[in-house]
Amino acid sequence: MMKFLLFLILGGVFSLPVWAECPDISAIYAADQATQDYMDGKVFKKARVLKKHLPSYRKEIASYIYVEDKGLYFTVYTLVNSECEVAIIKSTRGKH
Repeated sequence: MMKFLLFLILGGVFSLPVWAECPDISAIYAADQATQDYMDGKVFKKARVLKKHLPSYRKEIASYIYVEDKGLYFTVYTLVNSECEVAIIKSTRGKH
């Protein structure tokens, strides 16, 4: 009986989707690195997690980049999956 209860408790704890999710801090860091490489610029403001998509647990993140060559500020939107892999969705037109 005790083994069965232990099995149920451990099975419930390890089956939670929280274990498979990329933490917000890691997702923000990965998104900022990917957008800096993509836009060839520097982060001027901390990125924000805008949305968490369910049931895939992908996070939509807005990164704020300044490109010195062009003298423009951009917002780049990315999706970060549960393994912290980044896919760039779109970027805004640059603003002065």
